[in-house]
Amino acid sequence: MKKSLLLLFSLTILQISFGQKQKLGFNLNIGQTYYHLMRSESNITQEISGQKNVIAATVSGRTAFKVTNKKNSIYELSVTYEQLSMSMKMSNGEINISSDKTDEKDIVSTILRTITGKPFMIRMTNTGKIIEVKNLDSVFENLFDKFPQLSLSQKQQIKEQLTKAYGEKSLKGSFEMVTAIYTDNPVVTGNSWTVTTKLESGMEANLVTTFQYKEHTDKFNLIIGKGKIKTDDKDAYIQSNGMPIKYNLTGNMNSTIKVDNKTGWVIESKVIEAVSGTAEIKDNPKVPGGLIIPMSIDTEMTYGSK
Repeated sequence: MKKSLLLLFSLTILQISFGQKQKLGFNLNIGQTYYHLMRSESNITQEISGQKNVIAATVSGRTAFKVTNKKNSIYELSVTYEQLSMSMKMSNGEINISSDKTDEKDIVSTILRTITGKPFMIRMTNTGKIIEVKNLDSVFENLFDKFPQLSLSQKQQIKEQLTKAYGEKSLKGSFEMVTAIYTDNPVVTGNSWTVTTKLESGMEANLVTTFQYKEHTDKFNLIIGKGKIKTDDKDAYIQSNGMPIKYNLTGNMNSTIKVDNKTGWVIESKVIEAVSGTAEIKDNPKVPGGLIIPMSIDTEMTYGSK
């Protein structure tokens, strides 16, 4: 009888231990700096007037987040782009720009370098939602001081592209893809929850992801995500390179995320994205009569903390 009671007691303790709910989320230290290292490789396939065109694009960067304060569940962080680079391979050539380049004859790389090292502020909840971005305009000041020879239209085009890639709207969506992975509710392994993220890098889309708390180890928690992407308003045109264009795209995004047990910061993450649909250019002087372009985008993104 004593042995039976001891066994029953032990099993009860085990059930309590392994079934105990915990609150996942960020537990960052004030004064500490955390890093995101990102690399994104995309294959963009477009069909224009019956001819297939493939673009291979790679974007990478290193961003520092210094925790300056915390009020209740809201973190204040000083954010700095430390390194940025982009490359594109097309049928008619190749483009490579990087903030690491010091050759001032490379105008776009030099302009990209002016964005790095300039801190701005964000406010983020302990579940990873970015609720405010401050002083980001200062990052884009004095971009063209070294290049007075650029025309106004050239300056506008370059700034438009950089703002789409690194501006406030793009920043919130791209960061939340990595940070907004938590729920307000305590969970146990096996539990799932849903997070909606707005993506605004060149086009507006909604990402709805179901996350699952998959595994707990001594060093990290494993979270997996399965998401659906859909352009926000398929009837809304945006300006791109001086032309009105709208997107009608849908697809999937799957992620595998390891987060530090103590801080909740992402240690390692891999994201696979596949979307397809059409891009429609409205009738304009550059494209008389307009144009509908079938397209697909396949992307693999990796994130790290070192």
